[in-house]
Amino acid sequence: MSLPPSIQDSITARMQSGQLHELAIREFLRRTELLHGGESGKADWQLIGDLPADLQVDLETDMQETAGLADWDKLAIIKLNGGLGTSMGLSKPKSIIAVKQGLNFLEIIRNQITALRKKQDCELPLLLMNSFNTREDSLAVPGIAGINRDIRSDLPADFVQNRVPRLRQSDLMPLDAANEKDNWCPPGHGDIFLALQITGMLDKLLEAGHEVAFISNGDNLGATADPRILKYFIEKKLDWASEVTPKTRADLKGGVLYRHKQSGRIELLETAQVDETHLAEFQDISKFPYFNINNLWVNLRRLKERLEAGGMPLALIINPKEVDGEPVWQLETAMGAAIGNFEKSRVIVVPRTRFAPVKSCADLLVRRSDLYQLDSESWQLSMHSERQTGEPEISLDSYYKKIGDFEKLFATIPSLLHIQNLQIEGPVLFDRAVELRGAVRLANKASDPLSIAAFIEKNNGSTVFADCEIVI
Repeated sequence: MSLPPSIQDSITARMQSGQLHELAIREFLRRTELLHGGESGKADWQLIGDLPADLQVDLETDMQETAGLADWDKLAIIKLNGGLGTSMGLSKPKSIIAVKQGLNFLEIIRNQITALRKKQDCELPLLLMNSFNTREDSLAVPGIAGINRDIRSDLPADFVQNRVPRLRQSDLMPLDAANEKDNWCPPGHGDIFLALQITGMLDKLLEAGHEVAFISNGDNLGATADPRILKYFIEKKLDWASEVTPKTRADLKGGVLYRHKQSGRIELLETAQVDETHLAEFQDISKFPYFNINNLWVNLRRLKERLEAGGMPLALIINPKEVDGEPVWQLETAMGAAIGNFEKSRVIVVPRTRFAPVKSCADLLVRRSDLYQLDSESWQLSMHSERQTGEPEISLDSYYKKIGDFEKLFATIPSLLHIQNLQIEGPVLFDRAVELRGAVRLANKASDPLSIAAFIEKNNGSTVFADCEIVI
């Protein structure tokens, strides 16, 4: 079904006024046409099959060899860095939040890259995919703008993803808000491939001899380039590989990979694509024991061929929002969905150490605590070696949702090394060092912050809170 000319012309005019490339305009019109034609963004559950064993490998048991110098020189590392920490009350890039030892995400990533170059004696470029909103602040972080100046390829430090119009739900016309910024939204991280093509970065990487990209989220400090995966990817001449890790109760909303019953290829299924009637099955750990962690390995030559052969359409994700009382659609795609465009692909099961993101202040609390360590040589963030179980379940109420309030209340970070379940209700001021163990619930029923000293008193003067529930 074709778009009515009025909608097509309005979208084209809006995107041209925003100086968007013709390829970006064409792709967004494709998405809008799907929506206009009745596409719901929901997957057909009848076509979701089990992942064949021969398409899934385990990092710890199936990969023994490590990459050599020639392999490392083929690699480029790309970090998604387009997001503002709006859900955490920020108007700046989330990647400039201090996360460990006073260092922010980008400073730690910078140190990771420098350490890898030194250890492997290789030419390893780092590229950030920034958005219009994050570019200036991110490149101002010391050492980031010039991160690639000392390597032969002399690549820029970043490229910028596209932006797309928000569409009114009533008629699919571009939103015309009073604030021009409100008329635009991110296109989802699936835009990375088009952005690589449009900016010329894909050609620059290939010209410099970089044929493999390891792509991951900028807030996942566990996502470093593993030499075993690199060796395996190159030896097997793969087009694509996606990393997954075992699901826990904290990961029930994570996307999963499956075999499409018609095409036979591996596909990605995100929560937003699941109809409510199948949500329980989607979250069933026995059916989908692993979830996609957005650590992706891509053959850049195959990617270029695919893009030039007619583009790389990805499954549509329809995200309903509201701007100044006006219901709008944001039309997005996920980069992990690109696996369905390649034949020689694999799913790699990796340990939880390769997934340590920060999506909320609760995540930030865990990463800042002694539960996680920052390796002094590799600069990889990983769970403490003494930890015998996986991630704890942390529940902080609305008093801790915004980063400013969170940092005021957590003036001192408690020890979480032995915590399993933590619930904090009401404003509790952590102004003294305490250790939390097992299952702990602390509740302040008043609206004014209550010092942890009051809870210590209720805990018989002990600074160790173990398997307890204290309400004041």
